Amino acid sequence: MREFRKKQKRFYNLLKAVVIIGAVFMFTYIGIQPYVVKLSSLAAVICNYICDFLVIGIMVIVFLYYTKYGKCDSFLTSVENEISDAGYYLSSRTEDEQSSYISSMYNDLRECGYLMSKNIEINEFLFDFRALKKKEFFYACAVDSVDKNDVLAYLDAVIYDLTVQNIFRRGSAVLCFVTDTAQESAVALSKMVTTLGKKEQLKVAISICELSTDRVYFLGNVKTKCQQMITNFVMNCELPIKEEYIGREKLPFQGELEEKMKAFNLKDFRAGNFTAH
Repeated sequence: MREFRKKQKRFYNLLKAVVIIGAVFMFTYIGIQPYVVKLSSLAAVICNYICDFLVIGIMVIVFLYYTKYGKCDSFLTSVENEISDAGYYLSSRTEDEQSSYISSMYNDLRECGYLMSKNIEINEFLFDFRALKKKEFFYACAVDSVDKNDVLAYLDAVIYDLTVQNIFRRGSAVLCFVTDTAQESAVALSKMVTTLGKKEQLKVAISICELSTDRVYFLGNVKTKCQQMITNFVMNCELPIKEEYIGREKLPFQGELEEKMKAFNLKDFRAGNFTAH
């Protein structure tokens, strides 16, 4: 991934250089065009051809750049955020039981004007509550021991509820697990943000609150509405997150993800044969 990013950076620098040179030349020529025409009509024709060539050249380079790098840029950025993020965060809530922790989140969301629904079933999966407010959505469920399969199954249920049942096309959603034990396979997915729509208008972030350690696993180094909701309602903290609530220890899956991304190549990505998780 690093080598790929280096190539992308070199291409981007070339793109910037060509755009700057082209813009400077064309704006300069616009200012001196009357004098060039008076001096030599041949010189004016040559300058016009140069301007046309620069415009075409800029369009070609821009097209090549976004064709090659545009589709994978957001994917690589999301992976880089997962790798660079703190391993975990610490909750300031004092509740040590699933029911009381969820009740505390429920009350905070209700006080903030969310439309609350308790004990709802979506595709045969039970959620302790769902909170809705404009373009903000929050789902919470208690699971004794969360693993990868739980995360994926509940995530599918949330996406179905948002896009099929309620027909939401824009907004930010949080799927929060309150658990006694978070398995490594689940933690490895905790920093994954699922985006829906051509322009990624709908985002679903995962948060895992492990009561036995007071740890909260989620993507916390990107300023989004999802990050704000998790910080406010899961951790009961304010933004920016204070140092005392940030666990600086990196987790094994972050190193494994970084190692896996060394094999990233554009051909496999375009063919759909490369996934981060």
